Amino acid sequence: MRLCTINLSFEQDNKKMKPVFDPTQYKITAKANWNTVASEYHYNWADKKIGPFRSTTEVIKVANIKPDDKILDVACGTGVVSKEISLALGPNGLLVGIDLSRTALNIARGSIAFENSMFLEMDAENIGLNFKFDKVTCQYGLMFFPDTQKVLISIKNILHHKGMLVVAVHGLAEDVPYFSTIMKPILEYVPDIRPSGTPTVHRFGNPKDLESELKKAGFESASVTRHDFVYKPGTFDEYWDDYMHSTANSIRSKLESHGNEVMNKIKQDARRNAARYEKDGSITFPWTVLVATGLNC
Repeated sequence: MRLCTINLSFEQDNKKMKPVFDPTQYKITAKANWNTVASEYHYNWADKKIGPFRSTTEVIKVANIKPDDKILDVACGTGVVSKEISLALGPNGLLVGIDLSRTALNIARGSIAFENSMFLEMDAENIGLNFKFDKVTCQYGLMFFPDTQKVLISIKNILHHKGMLVVAVHGLAEDVPYFSTIMKPILEYVPDIRPSGTPTVHRFGNPKDLESELKKAGFESASVTRHDFVYKPGTFDEYWDDYMHSTANSIRSKLESHGNEVMNKIKQDARRNAARYEKDGSITFPWTVLVATGLNC
């Protein structure tokens, strides 16, 4: 899962600093960030199968894995989907996981005992594999690739005829308030925190947009299903600390550089936003996930 990655790069334009999206720097920042937060992300979120990670079951169900399948898990992270795939494969099956984060890959390697598995540090926009797979999975990665079409076409090229792609993405901002509750005031008080063109967590939260993106890359019989989960981060202060040290880790120093006054305003607004989801001092967020499939025909 890729919760949130934000790139900060700027250029001089008429003596005024304007944020400019740089896909190369974005990947460097994302890689460094995930190497930092992978362990906390895995043991506090992914491995517990809480909140949005209940979608792993749906991804595996839709993939309909056969014992002899050869499967590629793109943006495999710490291996939560890969692990479930490995449990469904037999001795003639194959599992390959790729990700930018070396730390995440090491966690995946350590948690998966399946003999015919390998985990490679690789950019999904430049898949260097000369092999045909039966299925490709990608949970919480598609929305963060700068060039989504390049990734999807590369995946299509390494899928067998009628091979299946299964992806999971987060829903729209209003359907996943875990992100928007804090991110909305961040963007209000620090509008240059996210350069125009930066991939966002809700990029394919509209089912029509997700289906269209798969079809554009040449996948047929594309379909999208919606799954509604909940996530309970605890008290507001627990939620705030969790968000700042995981989801917003890559931008935290930039935010804090604006001083305590701005940080306090962001926190106050976020607290007001969270109030509608709070009961007896504890927050329960709804969380929509879209799972899409497409065939290489």
